[in-house]
Amino acid sequence: MKWIIDAYTTSSYYPYSEPYFAGPARSSEEAKPGSQPPEHRRLHGANYVRNSVKAVVDAYDGSVSLYVFNPEDPIVQVWSRIFPDLFRPMSDMPESLRAHVRYPEALLHAQGVVFSKYHMTDPTVFYNQEDLWVRATEKYYDEVRPVEPYYVMWQAPGSTEVEFILMQPFTPKNRQVLIGWIAGMCDGDNYGNLVAYRFPKDKWVLGPQQVDTKIDQSPELSAQLTLWDQHGKRVIRGNVLAIPIAKTILYVEPIYIQAQTAAYPELRMVVLMHGDDMSYAPTFSQALEGLVDRRPSIASPETAVLSRTEAAQQANHAFDEYVKLMSSGHFAEAGKQLEILRETLRKLEGDGAALPTR
Repeated sequence: MKWIIDAYTTSSYYPYSEPYFAGPARSSEEAKPGSQPPEHRRLHGANYVRNSVKAVVDAYDGSVSLYVFNPEDPIVQVWSRIFPDLFRPMSDMPESLRAHVRYPEALLHAQGVVFSKYHMTDPTVFYNQEDLWVRATEKYYDEVRPVEPYYVMWQAPGSTEVEFILMQPFTPKNRQVLIGWIAGMCDGDNYGNLVAYRFPKDKWVLGPQQVDTKIDQSPELSAQLTLWDQHGKRVIRGNVLAIPIAKTILYVEPIYIQAQTAAYPELRMVVLMHGDDMSYAPTFSQALEGLVDRRPSIASPETAVLSRTEAAQQANHAFDEYVKLMSSGHFAEAGKQLEILRETLRKLEGDGAALPTR
């Protein structure tokens, strides 16, 4: 087993260059707790950053090899002259390791924060900050937070090869529609190249947080999540992945359930969105099937036949929650409980009461 660790050369004295600030943040989204991971804060204040070295640590004997991935970096050139036997060229890295080298998340995050402002090349637009971007946001667990860079497989337009990339989506400031994304390439000779994609401003492209809103507004899906999120269980909303495919975007959000007595959450549902079409199912392939067939959703993620006593208890709980939420003025949540109550009572009229499990 080998560990591959990204090493950076940095400076805060590079002339006419914007420094990267991991905090304080540029926007309210970036100022929220947990929005700046520790690896991002290590680059705080630098206005020159290069991921010039990859350190490889052998997990068995602890030996360390340092491979230079950017020989033109003047800082690493100086270190190489001071310690001539310390560094090895990138060509010396075994191919089995080279295939696993990835574009670093902290570097793309820093580049994205700066690019979100400096993509404006018109002086008037730049001065007035008319086209300022911010990192897209999503509902993760129970809070709204910025989307961190994530790895996906992507096929560039006109290419026949699928590549591994690290991408970061953006929205306009104070809006939730997707305006563009940047990506760092990871494979072969393309490693280290950056791609910036801008969506046409006259097109409405859903952002990750809008996908979360669509899920919340789906009566069936929302009722199912409410059923799960009770009786010692917790619903965990996973990361919303915006995956570029040809000239469109496919959104994927996993949903987990974790019991109080369980050590790890369990994947219970996968939600897919393409345009205004939504599909959800226990597995990705089933959800994709429903999306391709243009069905709004596939069957309930998990169903079980409850006894009439259990169904009556479930209906009673939904009614109690409805009364409690109405009295506290939470009318939207009360409406969801009322829908659960209606569905439970409707199915109780039949024999067997086939109901979604909690």
